[in-house]
Formats: sequence, structure tokens, C-alpha cells
Amino acid sequence: MRLRSAREDRPDVLMVTNMWPTEEHPGYGIFVFRQIESLRTRGLDCEVIFIEGHRTRWAYVRESLRMLRRNFSSRRPRLVHAHGGETALVARWYVRGPVVVSYCGDDVLGTPRADGSITPASRVRRALLRAHARLINRTVTKSAEMEGTLHPSARKRNLVVPNGVDRSIFHPRSGEEARRSLGWAAEDRIVLFAADPAVERKRHWLAEAACRDAERELGPVRLEVAWGTLPAEMPMLMAGADCLLLTSAIEGSPNVVKEAMACDLPVISTDVGDVAEILGDIDPSWVCAAEPGSLAGALVECLTVRRRSNGSERSDWLGQERIAERLLDLYAELVPGLAPMKIPV
Repeated sequence: MRLRSAREDRPDVLMVTNMWPTEEHPGYGIFVFRQIESLRTRGLDCEVIFIEGHRTRWAYVRESLRMLRRNFSSRRPRLVHAHGGETALVARWYVRGPVVVSYCGDDVLGTPRADGSITPASRVRRALLRAHARLINRTVTKSAEMEGTLHPSARKRNLVVPNGVDRSIFHPRSGEEARRSLGWAAEDRIVLFAADPAVERKRHWLAEAACRDAERELGPVRLEVAWGTLPAEMPMLMAGADCLLLTSAIEGSPNVVKEAMACDLPVISTDVGDVAEILGDIDPSWVCAAEPGSLAGALVECLTVRRRSNGSERSDWLGQERIAERLLDLYAELVPGLAPMKIPV
């Protein structure tokens, strides 16, 4: 799938991604979509290629050949920005301008089993993608942990930039109104699990076990799984829930944590990615050992007090506009004079 740029001449940036919202999966790659839209809002002219690698691996081969041809096109971009490790393999075939790659998490960290161990196939994949990063002009990782996996020569050219949050969508709302809209009783203790339960590394079983342990002290606790939920509905769920519970074995910089912060939703999480850093001055919030008793203790404390966090007032730096400015500065370093036309306010 291609989304052409608005101009007739060369686009400023060609975005290459294997994650993009579709009618079938509207939340798939929504963070990539929102980041690109934030750049477009700043006046950057972008063209987007969505490689549907989940359908067939041959999609990467086809796009690699097309990328080679772009080197000789009159519409060749001034810069290519790939999102995801596999798309970096495609983007690097472009040699007529700088290539930037944003790594997203398991591409350089690996894909773990439920117990946190990395599968052999994932070890090979991450080794390949980490080595390939040495061929990229500039890389972007979502956390310092991810940066640390890169070769020293690649780390020198890396920028740590988490994905931003659209604070026009994610912001504090009335919990009472949200619960009435969702049909949730005011007295219900509701814990939000915003991930696919079938994905091993998300450890849904651990969230269930923690809730069962908390129930022994509190009474009924409802684990609300938000998977397949439309992106536009997530802020309402975050307004109505008592807390977000994240039990992942591996993450880069989980967007759902930052979105919960922007909604003043307390977060209880395992120590993955940059969660401990981001939640450092958020009250209340908990970073726990990845075992039911520790998570249950945080749940009991959170569900007893039942108050909102100070996340929205402490997370301005994670707004999409701030992140867009950092990326635009990076682009301008690589392509002097690449200054997007300012949009009149």
C-alpha cells in the first residue's frame, strides 16, 4: 500500500513501515500513523509505503526491488525513514539520500517466550538486525535499553526518542461519565490489560494471577482486556478503569503506559523498557517484580485508595508535538535545508 505525498515533485521523506492501521486491524501500528501525522501537521511532506509483511515475506523482496528503482526516479525522496527492523533491510537499498531507522522493541531486544527466554529464531533475527544497524546513517531507539543493544559504532549515531502521545485524544476525563457510558458500576474494581492475551510476552496469565491474589484481600477484581478495541475508544476505557496493569516480559517503550499517564490513570507494571524511568515522578504508580505477589500488593494498594495520578501534568515532554520537533531536528541535520513549510495557525 502506498500513500503518495501531496507534492508533484520529490517528497521530503519516504516513510517505510510494516505497521499501519487497516480496516481489519485499526489499532495495528497506530503509533506509527500518529507520529507521521504529527510530522505532516508540522508541514513535512511525507510519502508512506506500508509493507504487509504479515501476509507474505515476499513483500519485503518486492519493496527492496522497488527501492532500488527509486534511486533513479525523478521522485526520489530527500530522506528515507523506516519503522521496524525488517523495513530497515528494505530502506537501506536507497543510496541517493540518508536513511533513518526507528527500532520498535523486539526487533533488537528479541521476542521472548512467556518465561522471558528468547527463542533461537529470535536470537538470529535480532543479531542480524543489530549488525545491519551499523549500515544506517542514523538510528532511533525508543529507550536507552534498546540503544545499549547496538554496536558501539551504531550507538554513536543513535537518538533515543520514545513515541509521543496525542494529548488532544489522551487527557483526563470524568471517570463517572466514562463508567456510565461503558456500563460499568461505580463500585467495580476494574484493572485494564491493554494487550493481546494470546501474545506470550504480554503474560496475560501473570495479570490474571495477580488479580486473583488481590481478590483474596479486596473481594472481586475485574480484569478488563482491551484487545481489538478501536483506538478512539481507548481514552474512555482509561478514564473508567482504576489502573493499567502491564505484565510484559519485554517492551521497548510501551505507548500504552504513556497514554495512561496522559489520562491520569495509575500504572502498575513490570520493570521493562523505559517504564521505570517514565514513571519516576508519577504518583501513584508502581514498578514491580514479575511475580503475582508483588503485582497483587500494588493492586491492593491502588484499588484501596482509588485515586488518579499526576501523569498528565508531568508528561508534557511526551506530547506528539515535542517528539515531532526532535525528529525534524534530526532530519535537518541529515539534509541541510530540509525545513518543512510552516502551517498557519
